Order: sequence, then structure tokens, then C-alpha cells
Amino acid sequence: MFDLLERYFAYRRLKPIVGKLPLRLEQAFGSAKHYTFQQAKRAIADVGMRKRAARYALAAACTLEELEQNDAGLSAYDYQRLRAELADLFSLASADFTMDKLRSTHFNQHHPAAENVYATGGHP
Repeated sequence: MFDLLERYFAYRRLKPIVGKLPLRLEQAFGSAKHYTFQQAKRAIADVGMRKRAARYALAAACTLEELEQNDAGLSAYDYQRLRAELADLFSLASADFTMDKLRSTHFNQHHPAAENVYATGGHP
């Protein structure tokens, strides 16, 4: 039971990383597979992402080399773990996802509810 609640709250806390962040990065800096540390930090601030989610966002938006060059405080192990958690939580194909792949996922699309034939008087 607690695992389910923990997963739900993690999903809600981290959803902006796969929903809002890729779109904000593209609007501000153009389409790319990865972004620089400074670009990612700016987009994180623009989206208003909380500090707990910022490490995940940096791991999603930047390469490990970019984070190491800018002393982001993430080890290679942490980087891979954060990306693996995002991939697992949001059912991404693998932890090697790129920002252009996140922009094309279903997190950024609106799907209206299917018509309820019983409510409209139609036949099933």
C-alpha cells in the first residue's frame, strides 16, 4: 500500500519533467536531444520546478559529461539511477531517452474522453 502511495506522489512530483520541461526547453532554446547545464537550469526555473525534482530534470535534460563539466553534484551512478527511475515511473522505453523523444510522448498531448454512449442516449 505504501509503495503505491509513494509511487503516486513521485509520479505527481516528477510529471513536469516529462510534460512541461521538454516543451519549455524547445520553446526557449530550440529542438535538441540534450541541453546545456545552464539551459536546463533556466528552464527548470521557468517551469517553477521544486528543488527535489531538479536533480531528475538535470539528469533528463543533460548528458553526464555536461553535468560533470559544470560540477552539478551528480555522480555517474546517481545520473543513471535518476534516469532509470524516470524511465520506470513513466514507462519510457529505456533510460537512454532524449529530450526530443520526451517531446513526442503522450505526456504532452491532450486526449479528450471517449464519448459515453449511455449518456447521449445512443446504443452501445
